[in-house]
Amino acid sequence: MKKDKINLYLIILLITLVTFLLLEERFLPGKSRSPQYSRSSTELVGMVMQLIKTDYLEEPNPPRITSGAFRGIVNSLDPLSAYLDKDLAASYQNKKMGSYQTGLTVYKKYGLFPLVVAVAEDSPAARAGLKVGDNISSINDNNTLLMSLIETELWLSSDRPIEEPLKLRVVRGTDTLSFELKRDYVPAQVVQTFTNLEGGLRLHPTMIYPGVVNDIKKILASSFNRNKAKYRVLILDLRNCSGGDYNEARNLVNLFAKSEQAGYFEKRGQKENLVLKEEPLYPNLNLIIWVNMATMGPAELIAGCLHELRGATIIGIETPGLVAQRENFPLDDGSLVVLVTSVFNLKSGLRLLDKSLPVDVKLTYSDKIDSDYLDRTRERLTTLH
Repeated sequence: MKKDKINLYLIILLITLVTFLLLEERFLPGKSRSPQYSRSSTELVGMVMQLIKTDYLEEPNPPRITSGAFRGIVNSLDPLSAYLDKDLAASYQNKKMGSYQTGLTVYKKYGLFPLVVAVAEDSPAARAGLKVGDNISSINDNNTLLMSLIETELWLSSDRPIEEPLKLRVVRGTDTLSFELKRDYVPAQVVQTFTNLEGGLRLHPTMIYPGVVNDIKKILASSFNRNKAKYRVLILDLRNCSGGDYNEARNLVNLFAKSEQAGYFEKRGQKENLVLKEEPLYPNLNLIIWVNMATMGPAELIAGCLHELRGATIIGIETPGLVAQRENFPLDDGSLVVLVTSVFNLKSGLRLLDKSLPVDVKLTYSDKIDSDYLDRTRERLTTLH
């Protein structure tokens, strides 16, 4: 039933897309509202297929046409949905958190090059000289414009170390550069601790991995004990925190707040409330949260909920808005359609798909961005008692 349903959806979307193209003047001779082309959507699709079959310069390849149509339709829905061919589908379904990577975090919208939003320290990407703001125009000579974010990430990672380097062509300003990177970097699943702000403890989870809440609890227990509190504020550094688990994200928010509805996942009009049922261990702790373009998914949920429920101050660069749940729909030929089926909304109703978190103190990326975060945080600390 699922296969039949998804095939029906794709046919409907294909009809809609072709109809739209046929109504554009640049795709048809004469006026777009000519009675000659005033036909039903089904007839228009048939007309286009017939034109390709009889007038295209060579015999078309039906599987390639179908694959291209599905890819364009699904990939253009939103940054998280994707059509994956048989090989990519197998890679996607076998992918695990913490796979071997290049050290790049990218953000991708359909029809645009993947944008580098973070480069991990001491990674192949960092050693090769990749920078935040680079645009990846091709991967192993494959043009990236029509790729989905999922496909791009699959190219940049592997379930095993691969000796053969990955070839990237990158647009940086007016220059086009070439790089070769190994995929042998495994991100550490840790919470980094920094004490370089007077009165403030900064914690940076590298991702929202299973067990991160327990790791944070241990650190907070020694730092914010009632009898010997060392700090007045907790800085939760969620920059470059692009992966993780939504249940773990909920548990992290629950350390600081309790709510019957901290927000909700919405699926075709149905709402599933995000419930924080445990008594919070730190309900009155002053919170500052750092974010950037590589703060994605579970990390965005954490920041948004703490902003609304606890009044946490968010400092940084606007986030991409990737807080959603997806489902996989396998097709008969082994390919796969990945669709967003549920989107997270904050308690206020703000929908976090393709839309940034509310940022209280906005920054612009530059070579001194780390200093900017520290300076704006120090200013905030002076207002706390």
